[in-house]
Order: sequence, then structure tokens, then C-alpha cells
Amino acid sequence: MPLQRIPFVNWWNDSVLKDNKGRTFCRRELVLHVADTDGGAHVDPELDEAYMAISRENSLGWVFGNRNTANPVEGRPELACMRQIAHELLSTIHETAPEFSQYAQPIIPPDAA
Repeated sequence: MPLQRIPFVNWWNDSVLKDNKGRTFCRRELVLHVADTDGGAHVDPELDEAYMAISRENSLGWVFGNRNTANPVEGRPELACMRQIAHELLSTIHETAPEFSQYAQPIIPPDAA
């Protein structure tokens, strides 16, 4: 089934994550937190409480395993979300503006090929 297009403002501002305390996050909030407070432009000494919870305390509750052997996911789930957001953006560029696709190709370092 093909994906349904939605207006950018909805894609950018609609909630896409909900943590174990019911706090929701949209793409805009994730991108701006990563870029503006967590090492993009600078690192803010005091991160927003909700962002701190998803990025450092697994408040999304993600686990590997089954009911008997569930282990919390290690790492940074907000960065996985950033990769998904970038994928969605690049896919949209390739589909809707193919003339710009040459500028939206992933950069692969020569030693990674």
C-alpha cells in the first residue's frame, strides 16, 4: 500500500512518539532538541526533562526480547528517530523533486565502499 502524503505542517508537528509517562514528541521537537541542545549547535547543560527522559533514561520503554527476557534498549533512541526523519525527507525529495535528487544522495566515505 503506498504511503499517503500529508501536508508538511502536519508531518512536522504531529506526534510520532509517546513515552511511558504519556509525553508526546513530534519530529520538530526531536530535530530541534538534537540540533539546539544536545550536541548539534551546542550542548545545553540542562536538557528539557522530557527530552532527557527519552534520550538518556529509556522512557520510551523500548526493549529487546520477549516477556521473560526483556532487556532495555541501550543507546540513543532519539538518534534512531533522527535517521528515520532524514530517510522520510530524502525519500520525499527523490519522489517529488527528482531534479534535486543528485543533491540529496547519501555521502558514503571512500573507505566504506
